[in-house]
Amino acid sequence: MRFVDEAKITVISGNGGHGCASFRREKYVPKGGPDGGDGGRGGDVLLRANSKLLTLYDFRIKRRYTAKNGLPGMGKDRYGKAADPLVIDLPVGTQVYEVHEEENGETSQRLLIDLTEDGKEILVCEGGRGGRGNIHFKSSVNRAPRYAEDGKPGEEKNLRLELKILADVGLLGLPNAGKSTLVSSVSAAKPKIASYPFTTLVPNLGVLEDDFGVHLVMADIPGLIEGASEGQGLGHTFLRHVERNRFLVHLLGAEEVGDGSEGTDPFAGFALLDEELRRYSPELAEKDQIRVVNKIDLLSDDRLAELRAAAEKAPWPVRFISAMRGDGVDELVDEIWERYHALEEAEKAARADDEAESVAGQDE
Repeated sequence: MRFVDEAKITVISGNGGHGCASFRREKYVPKGGPDGGDGGRGGDVLLRANSKLLTLYDFRIKRRYTAKNGLPGMGKDRYGKAADPLVIDLPVGTQVYEVHEEENGETSQRLLIDLTEDGKEILVCEGGRGGRGNIHFKSSVNRAPRYAEDGKPGEEKNLRLELKILADVGLLGLPNAGKSTLVSSVSAAKPKIASYPFTTLVPNLGVLEDDFGVHLVMADIPGLIEGASEGQGLGHTFLRHVERNRFLVHLLGAEEVGDGSEGTDPFAGFALLDEELRRYSPELAEKDQIRVVNKIDLLSDDRLAELRAAAEKAPWPVRFISAMRGDGVDELVDEIWERYHALEEAEKAARADDEAESVAGQDE
């Protein structure tokens, strides 16, 4: 599957059906009155979030979506059938922008909706109203109206779709840090894994479940290298997805750990992507992180002991794991759940405070 996180499409709702100009033709009613029915309403266009979709690739292939028109009215007071709505499914996490062409040739856009929940939907184009048949225009001075209304045209809008994957925890690290291996070891996800850079070109999602049936979504965010904030590698393509992660697990491969000679920090590799996050968005740099050295199966016992000793002097805790062999993975997962539940409690408390302030403001 090719991953695409941005697309531009045009959506058009259906036209309303025309009203009918018709007259009764019964055998013994020589001067029958008007009996033309109304046209049916054109189909609406709705956008809906679908958790089964992970990419906007299909919208790079098909860019124009048109709902069906309403059917015209008919004689004998028969109304045309309204068209069914056109429902377009999008991945959860898609932001929908309406794009306008300005008179000076520039474009402007406004956010219509952020599809953050499965099943969430929005009506973006209303179908055209059906025209009224001549039965509606009969009066005391016009007993045989020979005209009916045309159906109203549908709406047309140009939309820009931008996908930002929603996940509870994002795995951050340089290519080949072992992120995909970690996802596969703690969930049922089966990402492609190999020992060359940029194995992962599609964000892999894994789902963890605790003993109480609570689910946690983990995303492997690929493509980050030095210069990612300036668009190097696949930087801008995937940095935007980090914005949607509640907290991060920052992996540093054992081969990227410094030797600590001449007083250097063996964990300076963490600072590289920290700086890229800060340059891209200061808010990203403030996200909570769990820092992990992976692939300790490649280290000798003496070297691992040296790094553990150095970690005690680091400004933040450092975990040591082997995602391949399983060393330390269970303890890491326990900490991930602790962070997750702590965030849940903090967000629940914040919502309660907001509701209390809202009620207090209404009482005043």
